Amino acid sequence: MQTMAFLAQKGGGGKTTLAVHTAVAAVEAGEAVVVIDTDPQKSATVWSDIRPQEAPFVATAAAADLGRVLDAAKQERMTLAIVDTAPHAAPDAGRIARAVDLVVIPVRPSAFDIAAVGSAVDIVRAAGVQAVFVLSACPFRSREIAETRAVLAEYGLPVAPVEIVDRRAFARAVATGRAVTEFEGDGKAAGEIRALWAWLKEQMEQKEVVL
Repeated sequence: MQTMAFLAQKGGGGKTTLAVHTAVAAVEAGEAVVVIDTDPQKSATVWSDIRPQEAPFVATAAAADLGRVLDAAKQERMTLAIVDTAPHAAPDAGRIARAVDLVVIPVRPSAFDIAAVGSAVDIVRAAGVQAVFVLSACPFRSREIAETRAVLAEYGLPVAPVEIVDRRAFARAVATGRAVTEFEGDGKAAGEIRALWAWLKEQMEQKEVVL
């Protein structure tokens, strides 16, 4: 079973949005997926409660119980576990990072988000885990996107080639318990999420740890 966590030390970066949408894209690609919601706000769990489809399964758990939940997922023959984390929870963030194959750090192209990147990088380096950046909730055709890419490159971690643009389709899909690939399957948002999932899958399959 492959495992990844969406982690950031600042709220509003799109962790839950990316987690649930990536999970659905993975299900559509043939994966058996569980989303493990460790965020006290339980946004992924709320999304699951109104979702008409059963997959992906969403489990609510404390970070301290993550190992047990991952073991249970393996026994249920899940092929992918995606962990949604809480912001501003450094001890739990470190525990989660050590438990997964890949940490995905969403970054909005804004000064506040960029300023918080260092804390997330410190956590993944201390955990010795492979990590990548994803540009999330990007304004359409903003010059800040290229500027943010340049800043992130200095950390020496891979940056996803696809940017997730801040589109209304995301909010509309989530409001109905769906993902954009289901809500507007031929739309630009769906294409971005599918491309992101394909890239993240490739990253998990790499054996070298990039730190």
